[in-house]
Amino acid sequence: MRTKGITLVELLISMAILGIVLAVASQLIVQNQSIGNRQVQAGRMHEDLRLATLRMADVIAQAVYIYPNGVSLRISTGASTSTVLTGREALAVLLPSGSVYCSTASTQYCGFLYRVEARGDYTGVLGNVPGNSGFVLVEYQVRNLSWNINTVPALAVNDWSGVPTARGIIADSVFPSETILNNLAFSRISGGIDRVLLTPASNPDLTTSSPDALIGSLQVQITVSFQNGLKATRRTEILARSVPRAIPPGL
Repeated sequence: MRTKGITLVELLISMAILGIVLAVASQLIVQNQSIGNRQVQAGRMHEDLRLATLRMADVIAQAVYIYPNGVSLRISTGASTSTVLTGREALAVLLPSGSVYCSTASTQYCGFLYRVEARGDYTGVLGNVPGNSGFVLVEYQVRNLSWNINTVPALAVNDWSGVPTARGIIADSVFPSETILNNLAFSRISGGIDRVLLTPASNPDLTTSSPDALIGSLQVQITVSFQNGLKATRRTEILARSVPRAIPPGL
């Protein structure tokens, strides 16, 4: 006759089953935590992109001049001066005094430059985020630029290195090959004040890389990605004011 209780074999079997159950439960908890972290990171990515494109749209919508592609701009980058070529990964605009983002003398302008750069120079500010792309989108602000009458900024206002420069990061972990800042479109509106304004209708050789190009709108696309497979893209269309070329606006 068997006495009450469990045998050693039954105890070992029960412990083994309990171990399996605990292992499966632990794995599920880890997986759920990982999924939750990815969801939080994805939400943060989309919010960062939304704020970045809103910032650019606010600034560019007030621009009185958008630099065409292929313009070499000299600008102070920290303690040194470098040359930036406008194009896919660099966009430059001019804002007039009195606008929201340009509080300067009434005859001066503010330059804003958006540029994709290596993240290493900003690690002290951003920290070491695991799996980042290694690139960031940076905004440069330059004040007190002069735009003289009867000049084209792409040719005459292309040295920003002699005035103080401020810079800040508007998007982290940017994916350069899918971030496009130079999708430009012409403005076909000309004012009577400018009799020498060139438009595609009057000059078929004019392109968005021509110094005389009057850009009316642009499409900005920013992509953020991480090595864990998370990627987000946001695209926005930004309209700018058409500008008489013979006389700088506001003068």
